[in-house]
Amino acid sequence: MSPEATRQVSALIDRIQTQFHESHRRALPELLSMAAALEARGITNGLADELRTMGNALEQHMFKEEMRLFPMMEQGGNTLIGLLIDDLHREHLAHERAMSALRAHLGVLTKAHGTDLVLLQFTQGLDDLAAELAQHIRAEDEELFPLFARPAAAGSPSTANPPSHATSTS
Repeated sequence: MSPEATRQVSALIDRIQTQFHESHRRALPELLSMAAALEARGITNGLADELRTMGNALEQHMFKEEMRLFPMMEQGGNTLIGLLIDDLHREHLAHERAMSALRAHLGVLTKAHGTDLVLLQFTQGLDDLAAELAQHIRAEDEELFPLFARPAAAGSPSTANPPSHATSTS
């Protein structure tokens, strides 16, 4: 890998960790606290568990990136990097599905309790997390992962990851 490519990879990794990983780790505890408050008041049931499950999966994903993928990338990759990228891309799709399910659950709650201040704050916080998660997935799937995509042999399907279909908040 050229020095310029190494700098590009390092800059992308740094941006992903500071802009997204750290932000997700700050947002999730606050959202969990709000979800627990909503449950304690009888507004919802299961929202905190749903969010906790998604948060745990996201934390495991970020840990895998930080401890395995990013160091591997900063060293120029190896023969196994494609398999790890494929695995992480599948996890991105699972994160998108989990976020969609959470937002659907929230849509039902909003119809019944749309004026509740904590619910409104939770909704805004989850919308912010969803937007950041979508940007996080796009940054990896469309900017970082393609730098390590294996070139496709003539006549064979590409092994590069397709662009993410991350949900937007609008």
